[in-house]
Amino acid sequence: MGLILAVVLHGTAAWAHTAERGFILLLPTEYYLLGGTLSVAVSFAVLIVVAPRRIVERAAPRLTLPWPRAAWLDDGIAALSFMLFAFLIYCGVEGTRDPLTNPLPQAVWTIGWVGVTILHAVLGNFWTVLNPWRFPVRLLRRAAGLTAVGDGPISLPARITGWPAIAFFLAIAWFELVDLAPDDPDRLAVAAAGYWLIHLLGALTFGEARWLNAAEPLTILFRYLALIAPVAVERRDGNRCLSFAWPGARILQAEAPPVPVALFLLLTLATVSFDGLNMTFWWLGLNGINPLEFPGRSAVTGVNSVGLAAAWIALAALYGAAVWLGQKLGRGEFLTAFRLFVLSILPISLAYHLSHYLTVLMVNGQWALVAANDPLGRGANLLGLESFRVTTSFLNVAEDVERLWQFQVAVIVLGHILAVVLAHGLSDRLTYRTQRFQTLAQFPMALLMILYTLFGLWLLSSPTGG
Repeated sequence: MGLILAVVLHGTAAWAHTAERGFILLLPTEYYLLGGTLSVAVSFAVLIVVAPRRIVERAAPRLTLPWPRAAWLDDGIAALSFMLFAFLIYCGVEGTRDPLTNPLPQAVWTIGWVGVTILHAVLGNFWTVLNPWRFPVRLLRRAAGLTAVGDGPISLPARITGWPAIAFFLAIAWFELVDLAPDDPDRLAVAAAGYWLIHLLGALTFGEARWLNAAEPLTILFRYLALIAPVAVERRDGNRCLSFAWPGARILQAEAPPVPVALFLLLTLATVSFDGLNMTFWWLGLNGINPLEFPGRSAVTGVNSVGLAAAWIALAALYGAAVWLGQKLGRGEFLTAFRLFVLSILPISLAYHLSHYLTVLMVNGQWALVAANDPLGRGANLLGLESFRVTTSFLNVAEDVERLWQFQVAVIVLGHILAVVLAHGLSDRLTYRTQRFQTLAQFPMALLMILYTLFGLWLLSSPTGG
């Protein structure tokens, strides 16, 4: 089901609001905010006495196993994925109009954007096989008498890598967060098919790998999130093997992304953060809207369009300022550090994604089963779930909501702690005159992560309207 994510809209919120909080938390959230923020601060204080080189050495992969896999199996999986994608588009056009029971919205927003994104940080980068372009691109190339894999007739300049992905991601995020009906099956089918066609033409023109790795947001995002995974398929001495390492360890060996890709990774974090912000009482009140009498998405189209762009600009500016100040204190090189340290935010992006969409996965995951049982809404019972009923009772019980809240807090705090550890390890790849300068250079970035922890926990505990 992962492939349907490519359907498009790798935005970050449409289905987030079909499983809203059951009620305003009546917990002593200030203690959670303070405790979580202090945990991140203490982790940085402890790391000061640990040499970055030590972290890099401990993070090296410890176990590898042979992992032979026939090319025909990958091609078969790619073909099945493409057929599933096509069927989902058909369901969007011909199936029920109810977004909850139509498999296309559920596949895109629940199974795809929520589930597949999280799984990439667990299982590694399987999108290279599941994406919906691999099979048709290679089939068309063979039909044209070309090799299955290769460059297109036009060369894509390396310097544009990342910029098209930023443009596509912004457009998708706007559609998902601002458009009046992003979960309507018909609209989503048209958008998904259009998105697929654009990238199909790009892959045929410039080459599959070259285009997707330079311009397709999901391909880029999943490739970097897979660096967090404890397992990866690698080639060593010409043989395919399965490599195991500590979660996030591969980030320490990853190549620093070019500046546009670094800005793209910041955009993905800013988008999910704005998704959590745009329905809070604070944001609605700031824009003169009564959160208890929300007038509809059309009333916030303008402010949310501006807010989405402003969230990215603000995060990029804060990150850039933290890196610049750090390199100023440590007398290091700004641009290299800017490109390198952005890798350390990947665990933060994953943590926000998981905590923000946890209830979506728990509620809409049930609706996805309902949709899969009767994909066209014609009374089918493919999975034998005719009597199955979706439940949201866990959102109406104080003890259950408290446990969810505690889990979400833990995810955010652990994500930031891992980010601090990785930033410390990554500093070993930069050149400083002395260890003292190396330590000084990390303070502004650590402060930014501590403050972002506080911001994330505040978002999690803030009441929402709409």
